[in-house]
Amino acid sequence: MVLIVLFFGTFAWGIHLVRDHADQLGMGMGMLTLTQNSAADASVQSVAMTQPVAQTINPIRVAMVNIAGIRKPANGQEGNYISTGSGVLINPKGYVITAQHLLQDLAEIQVRVQTPYGPRQYPAKTVKVLPQHDLALIKIVSQDIFPYLALEQTPVLKVGDPVQAWGDPVGTEAVQRVGTVVKMDLTEPVQIKDMQLTHLMLTDAVYNWAQNGGPLVNGSGYLVGINLAVEDANGQIFGYAIPTTVLVTHFQEVVTFVHKSSPASVPSVATDPAFATPSAMTPPPAPPQSTRAPRTADLWWQKVQGLLGISLGKHVALNSPGDPVGAVRDPVHETKLLILGYTPGNFLGLLLLGFISGISGGMMTMGGGIIKVTGLMWFFGYGLLLVRPVAYLTNIFMYGAAMLRYQRQGLLKFDQCRPLIPWAMAGMVLGYFIGNVMSKTAIQWLLGVFALLLGIKMLVEITESRVGTKGKAGDTMDDEMRSTPKESPWLVWMQKYFGSRVDDNLPPPDWANAKSRHGMLGLPMGIISGILGITGGVIEVPLQRYIARMPLRTAIANSATLVFFASIVGSIVALWHGVTTGSFEIQTPVVMALILTPGAFLGGLVGAWLTSVIPLNVLRWIYALLMFIIAIRMFLS
Repeated sequence: MVLIVLFFGTFAWGIHLVRDHADQLGMGMGMLTLTQNSAADASVQSVAMTQPVAQTINPIRVAMVNIAGIRKPANGQEGNYISTGSGVLINPKGYVITAQHLLQDLAEIQVRVQTPYGPRQYPAKTVKVLPQHDLALIKIVSQDIFPYLALEQTPVLKVGDPVQAWGDPVGTEAVQRVGTVVKMDLTEPVQIKDMQLTHLMLTDAVYNWAQNGGPLVNGSGYLVGINLAVEDANGQIFGYAIPTTVLVTHFQEVVTFVHKSSPASVPSVATDPAFATPSAMTPPPAPPQSTRAPRTADLWWQKVQGLLGISLGKHVALNSPGDPVGAVRDPVHETKLLILGYTPGNFLGLLLLGFISGISGGMMTMGGGIIKVTGLMWFFGYGLLLVRPVAYLTNIFMYGAAMLRYQRQGLLKFDQCRPLIPWAMAGMVLGYFIGNVMSKTAIQWLLGVFALLLGIKMLVEITESRVGTKGKAGDTMDDEMRSTPKESPWLVWMQKYFGSRVDDNLPPPDWANAKSRHGMLGLPMGIISGILGITGGVIEVPLQRYIARMPLRTAIANSATLVFFASIVGSIVALWHGVTTGSFEIQTPVVMALILTPGAFLGGLVGAWLTSVIPLNVLRWIYALLMFIIAIRMFLS
């Protein structure tokens, strides 16, 4: 009976809302018609739904953002707050595209957005960068719904086409200029400071530094490029733009773009309202409005309408018009085939990265995580926002299989691992949130330090094998090589703390209580894994050796077990936190991890096979060289 009463009560409340908000309903439907008929982009729908028509401002202005933040400390001085340029929202979930060089000097990224209630500032995280095109995709850390610009369905322009470039210098004002496309040579390189860029359009619409990273739109108000303002030695600014074909090719796996086609008869720049400044626009008369103050239910109803408008805008049927006469083609960025949202090149690249990291894990049982994390950052340009959840997810599959293999071989001491698992899980969660507040530079330096330590460890193990027992026994991972080194004292010290030999006859250290010992064995590995996304084997294996006095193979098996359980918790926490805070969409890291995992699994099998056919010291030299390259890259980037 209670359910029946509530059922009919829901209908009664809905009828009351419809009657009580008839004026808002009429206003909303009128604005939808206005938006679609004016050929403006879908961002107008989201803005108009939360604002009376009489107050609606230019859709380009509200989709443009200001890029600011805290400058990286230099010369011992604290970083100050600066505005570096502009960006443009290209998705209602808060994805912003801007110029990558605007972010290089920022320790913290802040995005200032125009809202119906005035400018508002949001923190943002890097999702992916393309240094070769001076592009960056960042994500506003919020679940708010944002206005955005649709991309022109046929984005390649021709010389003489009218365009307008926008910029936001301080977060409250806008600069814009109407111009034309002056040159369309997509293959000629352009030297911009220390970068040589291709696939650029020359336009006279860009004239101000604030337009860097801002939107370049066509006569229908659709996005056709990202601005670059280049200043020469004489102080003269030359305007370029990166075509949206480049954006779609390299960012479509992590963000959904909205495409729309301009009408056959494109309005002129002088008459099209999309090119009018906000103060010059003459909005249509608004329907009669209630004079009462907005209530909570009013604001809720407007938000629902805004969500509805964005949903309608995202699923517009795409047309396939013919190429404009005289347009310059860009076959490099016209990929039609996609595999799970990735271009074939990126898809195969992720498979190869997983394969290489798997080989490293299969050969040396450590370092695969560093290769995977640095590869995603170095070759693909992904930010730690995505890299760490992806690393956690792949570790579940890789080390889950390794744990089962070690258990079948009788190497895993699960009774000894069980009390360490909660500590490793707690360390993983703690490390994840510590990593969220650390700067990208600090994390890169930590990755470089761990890669350097792994490289040194490989060199020390090479010296151990040379002074130890000669012959075949010294070339296997199972041999503990207990010979006494005959080297200098500093090398003896290095072999003691970085080598693979431990005197197993010595008793384990005496601890005051078991919990202290368990925490020392489990917590450090979890914290390092949480911060950097690496497996933490470089920490856990020595701890198992020197504190628990485990044989090398057992130490490796126990380490793999702790990584497996910690990664489960890390994946759950990272995905939950990322989705609830609006940092990313859950399918992005999940799909990326699914692509990496098969390659990593196959690479692990190949790595294990290589240890049986190639001398171990040769593998160590290769591994050490790779770790030193990664370390140098992390220190210098």
